[in-house]
Amino acid sequence: MNRIDQLLENYRSHIQMPLRPGLPASQRVWFAVYPAEDERRIINRIDEFEMVTKEAGHPWVRIDLKGSLARWLASVDEEERAEWFKNPGTIDLYAKTEWKDVLTEFFQKEVAGATAPERTVFALTGLMDLYDFLHVSDLIESLEKTFTGYLLVFFPGEKEGNTYRFLDARTDWNYLAVPILSEK
Repeated sequence: MNRIDQLLENYRSHIQMPLRPGLPASQRVWFAVYPAEDERRIINRIDEFEMVTKEAGHPWVRIDLKGSLARWLASVDEEERAEWFKNPGTIDLYAKTEWKDVLTEFFQKEVAGATAPERTVFALTGLMDLYDFLHVSDLIESLEKTFTGYLLVFFPGEKEGNTYRFLDARTDWNYLAVPILSEK
């Protein structure tokens, strides 16, 4: 069985278990962890994860961050953006605050449109756009306050113990999300 099939099978086993509403947000976050080189294959098969979720009786809302960095930069005043590019470190500073707030607001709007948010699986894809500008841990911490259902984070990277490495390159960070792995 290839890694994506294994991840899908592991997710199927997980989503079929009875979900416990009322858990703290950190316990309602699931990380689907897979090697970064499988990102396009995962995205091409995302509909299968949606079908498995719906077969288990849960609504599904996909929230894709792909292209969000470009959209955010395009929304910034042209003169201000030009100043940022003169000193690229400035972009990092604004990304860690303003862009994170924009992403959180975008996520909140998607959650607000869910018909049964407490039972909904919110699938977060497109994390590669965050690389080099915003830590996944900072975004997840910001999102934890915004949803009542379950957050399925498609995480290109690796996990060892409770430590996650984004794209196998970022500094490790410890998080207590439920891991769903692409291995047995």
